[in-house]
Amino acid sequence: MSMRTPKLFFLNSKYIKSSGFTIVELLIVVVVIGILAAIVTVAYTGISKTAQTASITSELKAWQKLLEAYKATNGAYPEPAASNPTSSGGPGSSALNRYCLGTGFPQSGGSGYCQVISTTSIYRIAESTGAYLLSQLSTVGVPPSNSTKYTYGTVVGPWLWYVNATNVRLYTTYPGGTTCPTGATTGYGNADRQDCYFILDYS
Repeated sequence: MSMRTPKLFFLNSKYIKSSGFTIVELLIVVVVIGILAAIVTVAYTGISKTAQTASITSELKAWQKLLEAYKATNGAYPEPAASNPTSSGGPGSSALNRYCLGTGFPQSGGSGYCQVISTTSIYRIAESTGAYLLSQLSTVGVPPSNSTKYTYGTVVGPWLWYVNATNVRLYTTYPGGTTCPTGATTGYGNADRQDCYFILDYS
């Protein structure tokens, strides 16, 4: 009985074909991933801005409704206290100044501010300036929580501006390019910031 000698096969490394990616294929994958990431980022930024704008508008209108509720109850809009701040010139129509509305404003030197454009002018508005107005408005409802704020530099809404005896404006700040809500007037704006305000009816 004859026996067959088993044949041994050896693999020659030069005949083994590599299964990896080429540099060109890797570059194509990287470029495609980069394009997809850019699309997702732009979409997310747009959605976030839309949601933020809607929230700011909701809070601005909530302040407007609270001010109107106070007027309906008391026959007039709330007036800032003479000592809030002391340079306001007194309560009522003579208080030609600006007042932060709400709480939770960005901190500067340990205090909250809705505007810090100058250290000496009326454009430096401390959160504390609106404390008296806030206490008055709290008698007719719950003030908005100001959960969403858009900050541009040192400017953030909302605030109340007593321009003169019959011109009082309820302001807030949006991201640049925002269209002011229906009924609001377009204020100062640039590429990064858009102010909008409601004029309170003193008639």
